[in-house]
Amino acid sequence: MTWICKLCAAAFNTKSDLLTHYRLQHSHYSRISPLPCLYSDCICTCQTFPALKAHLSRCHPEQPVSHSLHSQGPVIFKCPLCTFQQPLSQSAVFSHLRRHLKNHETVQCPYKDCSYATNVYSSFNTHQSREHQADLVADFQTEIASEDPCNLASASEETSEECPGPSRELENADHVETVSLRNQLKKYVSSLFLKMQAILHISDTATQEIVDHLNEVFSLSEPLIKEAVHDVLTKNGHCISESALSEVVAAIMDCNVLSTSTCKGAELSSSKRRKTFIEHNYPCVMPVEYQLEPGHASMYVPILSMIQELFRSTDILKKISETDTAFNQYVSCANGSYFMENELLSTGDLVLPLQLYIDDLELCNPLGTSRKIHKVCAVYWVLANLPPKYRSTLHAIQLAILVKVTDLRKYGYAAVLAPLLRDVHTLEVDGVFIEGLGQNVKGTVFCVSADNLAAHGLGGFVESFRSGCVCRFCLGSVEQYQESEVRDEKFAPRTKTSHDLHVQTVKVSDTLSSHFGVKGGCVLQESLDYFHALTGFPPDILHDLLEGIVPMELSLCLKEMIRLKYFTLDFLNNKITTFPYQHADKVNRPQPLSQASLSRGTIGGNGHENATLLRLLPLLIGSEVPEGDRVWAVLMDLKEVVELALCPSFTDETVDYLAFKISDHRRALLDVFPEVRLRPKHHYVEHYPALIKCFGPLLHVWTMRFEAKHRFFKRVVHDVQNFKNILKTMAIRHQHMMAYHLASPSFFNPNTQATRVDSVLVSSLPEVAQLHIREHTTTDTIFKASKVTIDGTDYVCGMFLCVGASGGLSQFSKIEQILLCNNNVSFLCSDYESWYVEHLRSYELTLQKSFSVHIQSNLNDIIPLPAYRVDGALILTPKRFILVKQQS
Repeated sequence: MTWICKLCAAAFNTKSDLLTHYRLQHSHYSRISPLPCLYSDCICTCQTFPALKAHLSRCHPEQPVSHSLHSQGPVIFKCPLCTFQQPLSQSAVFSHLRRHLKNHETVQCPYKDCSYATNVYSSFNTHQSREHQADLVADFQTEIASEDPCNLASASEETSEECPGPSRELENADHVETVSLRNQLKKYVSSLFLKMQAILHISDTATQEIVDHLNEVFSLSEPLIKEAVHDVLTKNGHCISESALSEVVAAIMDCNVLSTSTCKGAELSSSKRRKTFIEHNYPCVMPVEYQLEPGHASMYVPILSMIQELFRSTDILKKISETDTAFNQYVSCANGSYFMENELLSTGDLVLPLQLYIDDLELCNPLGTSRKIHKVCAVYWVLANLPPKYRSTLHAIQLAILVKVTDLRKYGYAAVLAPLLRDVHTLEVDGVFIEGLGQNVKGTVFCVSADNLAAHGLGGFVESFRSGCVCRFCLGSVEQYQESEVRDEKFAPRTKTSHDLHVQTVKVSDTLSSHFGVKGGCVLQESLDYFHALTGFPPDILHDLLEGIVPMELSLCLKEMIRLKYFTLDFLNNKITTFPYQHADKVNRPQPLSQASLSRGTIGGNGHENATLLRLLPLLIGSEVPEGDRVWAVLMDLKEVVELALCPSFTDETVDYLAFKISDHRRALLDVFPEVRLRPKHHYVEHYPALIKCFGPLLHVWTMRFEAKHRFFKRVVHDVQNFKNILKTMAIRHQHMMAYHLASPSFFNPNTQATRVDSVLVSSLPEVAQLHIREHTTTDTIFKASKVTIDGTDYVCGMFLCVGASGGLSQFSKIEQILLCNNNVSFLCSDYESWYVEHLRSYELTLQKSFSVHIQSNLNDIIPLPAYRVDGALILTPKRFILVKQQS
């Protein structure tokens, strides 16, 4: 039998050789590339090598448990307290019995000749760990361990292959040639140091301290080694001279690759030597320092070299081919008119559309004395035709430029972006050679994601939003925004021709800048052949909605409802702090509000927290607000607008519905609060329906994931505690981090991951699940998991899935079990009847007495949702608009 490595496709004759290969080649990358199970039909992944060995021992034993009790047929665990049954293992027995203990039921010890019984969870665990250490199936009571009546012999056949036990897996390492093994171990040690620096953020000083102390400990251990060798030889009747003994000990000492590679003068002995080793032995594209003038520099990572390294070291070429396409739908940037009208991107050949991002980040404490002194402008890029599930990973986002904000303001975008734009122009004209294809591939900048200030600054639009033409999509003024909306067609749209004319006019006389809303040309447009300022700066949902309109209107409406005495601020804050948040809501839970936040007109907060507060507000205070209240209707309309804006795919009908909801919300807001002055961001949101047809779903071009990239650089600055040439330090650390990822066996995580699985009898599942499984396999046992990750989305038992629609309403089912069969994931769900509650803009769920099985590709929406018990009713509120799939 041939064993194939899932990470690098290497082939091995034995399972032991494959496991040895895992430990030498892949275990040090497990933090970013989890170790998959050796068996082809198991999707389980492990973060550490010991965890992998434990999984193999628990879920893939070398000898079937049936041999411990019976001569044929697998052994089944049958609970004496209920009807539960599944293949027998120690983990299965105790995992189930502990569920009864949590309900304070009396449980008897499952082992033979033991009369201990208790209903206390901790006491049961203590007894088991003290009295029953062995994991022997034959020691279980016969009442709970019995042969399966169906005599499922196939389970024995599947595990009948004889392989060495897990405790002897690594003994075959001596078959590897000595020189090759030494080089592999040296690479292992260098990867450890690279991981300490780039992934774990351990400083160079701390790393050197660790290395020096380890070498000292090993050196001081020489007498102990010498004594141990002498004792072993004497015990076995061998007499050895002192010189020969010293030679043996010296050979043993020389076998320690960690010590020999880090001793004085060795390749990994110092920080400088380690960096040199990494840059020569890893796929590392080093940043280049560009002098703006003496004492002022920017750091640039050559984009052409980085593209070549990405395509050489990863399977990005394959991932690009997975880009979503749909007929009569907007699911990616390729469906937008701006992409299809681009002469380079619309050729139909393989192209590289780049999505840039530009933003300032504060490296120091924003409240400290050093604020703004070390403020940095960062430019990132990512391949826009990479599917969102891969593009959202932080290491898929590449660094292009780092420059101090003071230098950017002094020398301008043209000087700072010059090396990047020069390389992108080369990419447009000549392309970049892709080794895997054996040809040059062209590309250009498709769009630049940024907040409004950065987009206007780079695009050549005015950066003041108080008066005049402050919209980069039309020629309306701030005063006109208060009277008319975009769908009234009273605002003249900007066109490429009119914009170019405005730029030329402003260059002659800048007194007209406020009239046109243009202050100059766009450096990207002037340097590139396929980029235009009007088609290259999409709106940003994060800053327009989640950190703009949402906190402003929450403050406005909550303040008004408190004035109407529907509830008090203390009542609201108590609800916010005591609400039983589940799953992702725990991470993004909103913070209590202060009186000052209501007074100043915005609650502040980040986008995640504001989105969670708006979504869960109906569950927090919905029962306190009278139905039909106009203030409440404003917030609920805003909630629907946010759900629609966050939708990952659109049809023409959905786009029209979004336009209607935006208009409806504007009118309701001005009707309830006639004194409110609309912000420019209200106007920008009114452009969303038209811009979705131009850029594709705006969720795919927002800045949320790019802003998460800032955390890496802030962590670097926090660890180094040295601002001397800080830009160079940050850029080098980032490229070392990228080298670590590029050298890993898999640049992206597996599409499907599960960290822990257990066996389950097919016969113990509901009939609908049995029928579904029989379509894929004839085996009588499969695996189940309590949590599985598919394309970065976590599915956990107890969450709800949108599984279809009935009467125009979405239908939801609760995940009861996650079944894994032949690398396929199926969700065994209990069905619920759904009713839409208009007042709460949420669904009320009622349990039905039926089960169903679903797979991810057939779901109406792939995002699982939690449901909350509110006033006796089970309520579910969606995170985004659910587009009902057309039934074929």
